[in-house]
Amino acid sequence: MSAAPATIDPALFRGAMRRMASGVAVIVTDGPAGRAGLTVSSLASLCMEPPSVILCIHEKSAALATIEANGVFVANVLAHHQSRVADAFAGQIPELRDDRFAAARWDVAASGAPVLADALMSFDCRLAAHHAYGTHRIVVGEVTAVHGIEVEAEPLLYANRAYRRLSAA
Repeated sequence: MSAAPATIDPALFRGAMRRMASGVAVIVTDGPAGRAGLTVSSLASLCMEPPSVILCIHEKSAALATIEANGVFVANVLAHHQSRVADAFAGQIPELRDDRFAAARWDVAASGAPVLADALMSFDCRLAAHHAYGTHRIVVGEVTAVHGIEVEAEPLLYANRAYRRLSAA
């Protein structure tokens, strides 16, 4: 007989996780269901065949429903100077809550989703799968194009409730 899984204090888990540094990305979509976006720190590569990324979005996010309905999104990985864009898409700038896209200049990917000008890199994706787990949806995007890899900048990082930059060790 197996033991019941241990339950840990959510505050302890949250405190431990916030100490992990992660890149910051703005996930955006556009299509028949409209235009939407959000800031995430959970973007990662999934596999090379097919080229794909994985991210996690809270199940109550309005942007999640729009991404699922449109079936496409662009994962824009932010450069160190783009914290205002991250804040706008996290809903932290009151005057931009009604038009978060006003925080930056945008181009359009082949999928029709917005591509952030001067992003560190952007992955144009087709929604390949999504799975519910706990309070979040695990989203898989099959990458159909990569933009901006010629941009020379450091990534925007987030750790311990603040934006960070890389520095040489």
